[in-house]
Amino acid sequence: MRGGVRLLGTAARPIATGVRRLSATPGLTIIGWHRVDGPQTDGLSTGVDDFRRHLDALDDWGATVLPLDDAVAALGAGTLPDRAVALTFDDGYASVVETAWPILRDRGLPATMFVVSGYLTGDLRFAWDEHEPRHDRHRLVRSDELRAVADDGFDIGSHTVSHPWLPCLDRDAVKHELVDSRVTLEDLLGRAVRSLAYPTGGWTPAVRTVAAEAGYRVAITVDRGLNTTRTPHLSLRRAFVPTDTEDLRLLLDGAYTMLRPLDTWRRRRGPTW
Repeated sequence: MRGGVRLLGTAARPIATGVRRLSATPGLTIIGWHRVDGPQTDGLSTGVDDFRRHLDALDDWGATVLPLDDAVAALGAGTLPDRAVALTFDDGYASVVETAWPILRDRGLPATMFVVSGYLTGDLRFAWDEHEPRHDRHRLVRSDELRAVADDGFDIGSHTVSHPWLPCLDRDAVKHELVDSRVTLEDLLGRAVRSLAYPTGGWTPAVRTVAAEAGYRVAITVDRGLNTTRTPHLSLRRAFVPTDTEDLRLLLDGAYTMLRPLDTWRRRRGPTW
């Protein structure tokens, strides 16, 4: 994370922690990753040792890690424990199943992976990976692997059919992306799929309405900040985990909530891929 942003977060930390202490009810922090692979963190990839350090930082912070659905239900009921956190992964990279999930399982930590239902064949790559030489890190989970890991306790949510920028689609196309992905995953896994992560965090109130009509109860953005009892469950706030554990501690303390206007501006601009 850039030094200037870190300085802003450090300055804002006392305010954020003070607000948290004064709050009548605890809030929910949702954090996320994409890939967990290799010796170092680079772009969407989080190094395995860095990932372990992130989990250590959660433990040191005193986080109570909850399954996403349970956490959101408790948020709505006002019964969250203090320092509640939910863990998520976007896109469905194979390294999450092969590397991250065993680490989480050994620590007894629940998590949710949001997968793109049209990319479960094992031979496809995302557009943003195409500019790099072909590498195993780009490999996506196959449908049989997804079924096996779901049976092992890894929670699975939808990340649409094809990972489009939803705000630019018409209503029927958004409905297709949300409904068809949910139905495909439910048929594959033999269980209800009621959580969604908007691709690249792209959402609008109209998209959120379609998500509700499509049967989702939980939907995740990439707008940073603490989720409170006032946060709509179909536009929950989330931040991806920075490399440095000190930055993660600032994130957990709520110091980067002030950057939400920047997140809103980026969401309006759309993706760069």
